[in-house]
Amino acid sequence: MKKKILKIILKALIVVAIIGAIAGISYLVLRLCGFTTVEDFTRLRDELGDTFGFWAIITALQVFQVVFLPITNQIITVPIAILFNNELWKVFLSSWIGIFIGTIILFFIGRFGGDKLLSWILSDKESAKKCEEWLKQGKAFYVSAMLIPWIPDDVITTIVGTSKYNFWFVLIVSAITRGICTAFSVWGFGYLTQFWWGWIILVVGLIALLGATFLIWKWQQNKIKKEKAMRQLLEEMFADEEAIYEELRK
Repeated sequence: MKKKILKIILKALIVVAIIGAIAGISYLVLRLCGFTTVEDFTRLRDELGDTFGFWAIITALQVFQVVFLPITNQIITVPIAILFNNELWKVFLSSWIGIFIGTIILFFIGRFGGDKLLSWILSDKESAKKCEEWLKQGKAFYVSAMLIPWIPDDVITTIVGTSKYNFWFVLIVSAITRGICTAFSVWGFGYLTQFWWGWIILVVGLIALLGATFLIWKWQQNKIKKEKAMRQLLEEMFADEEAIYEELRK
C-alpha cells in the first residue's frame, strides 16, 4: 500500500514538473518574441496601429497563454490594460474572447486525455473512475473556483473536463465567469488602481467572492447530507421489504 501511494505521488510530481516546464518554456517564448511588457505592446501598437490585426494578435496571445501557461492570465491582460486604459472595452473584448476560447480548449484536453492521465497516475482504471465521480461532487464549487483570482482556474477547467461535466454547463459558466474575471482585471488594473477608492472596490469585490464561495460550499455540504439521508432511507425501505417477503415465503 505504501509503495502504491509513493508511486502515485511520484507520477503526480512528474506531471506537475512537465506542466511547469511547458509553462516556463511558453513564458520564455512570449518574452523572447516581445509579448510581455508595456514597452513590448507599445512597440507592437506603433507598428500595427489601432487595427483589427493588432487586436486579433492580442486575442491569439490570450488563447496561447491560457493553454500553455495555465497559472494566470495576467501576463497579457495587465500590460495591455495599463497601456490602453482609454480603450478598455477593446482590451476587454479581445481578452475575453481569447481567454474563453483557451478555456474551452483546456476543457476538451481534459475530456479526451484527462481520464488516461488519471489512470496512469493511479495505475488503476477503477480508481480513476472513482476519482472522476468524486470530482463531479464539486460541481457547485466550480462556479466560485472560476471566479476566485488566486485559484488556478485553467487547471480547474482541465480537471473538470476529466470529470466529464456537461459541456453546455461548462460553456455557459466559463463564458460568464471569464467575462467577470476579465472585466475585473481590465478595469481593475486599467482604471480602478489609479484611484485610492478603486482599491476599496477591489478589496470589497474579493471579500464578496470569498463570501459567495463559503455559501456555495455550505449549500454543497447540505446537498450531500440530504442525498446520503435519502439513500439511507431507501436502503432501509428495501431492506424491510425483503424481510417481509422472506417472512411471507416461510
